[in-house]
Amino acid sequence: MKGHYFFLAGPVRAACLALTFCLAGATASNQGAALVQANGCTGCHGAQLKGTSAGPALYGIEHRRSAAQISEAIVHPRAPMPSFDLSANQVSAIVAYLWNLDGGTAGQAPVVTFNPASPIDQATITVKFSGNVPHQVSVLPVMQMGSSTMQTRLVHLRPSGTDPHIFTGHVVFSMGGPWTVKVQYDGSTLNVPLTVGQ
Repeated sequence: MKGHYFFLAGPVRAACLALTFCLAGATASNQGAALVQANGCTGCHGAQLKGTSAGPALYGIEHRRSAAQISEAIVHPRAPMPSFDLSANQVSAIVAYLWNLDGGTAGQAPVVTFNPASPIDQATITVKFSGNVPHQVSVLPVMQMGSSTMQTRLVHLRPSGTDPHIFTGHVVFSMGGPWTVKVQYDGSTLNVPLTVGQ
């Protein structure tokens, strides 16, 4: 598919990328999370992609822009955003991830937040589900270091005393840097990138 997109321009190319995104699903969202982490998006857009003085909030972007508009902004960025050499599939994966940061337009995806938003070495994680309440929720912080993987301990989240759709827990990070927090619930995994200690 990658080669077919390079002869398309502007809105037509973005619409094709958006269609690919719509067909992508949860796997693409997790790939998008890894790409956001690997390309340093949190450096300008903030640890939880809620914006900084250097870059706008990407959290909730699906309420402000269509998938085609998000794709177009990634493929043809405006300064000061750098240009990335991403394939159509990679752009679609990033859009799938960004689309679901706050539950998506339908509000079906879990919403994950950290307190503090930019942790130094530990944080309280909150995961809010809409619809069916999962039986068990756990998180596993993982850091990729070259060819090896480091992880902290698996944390089982507890349901909130006030809302059964909200689960919370405390995670500890052994060092600063780019982490992926793997949220696991009822056979599904949601990867959430988080920069720690910066």
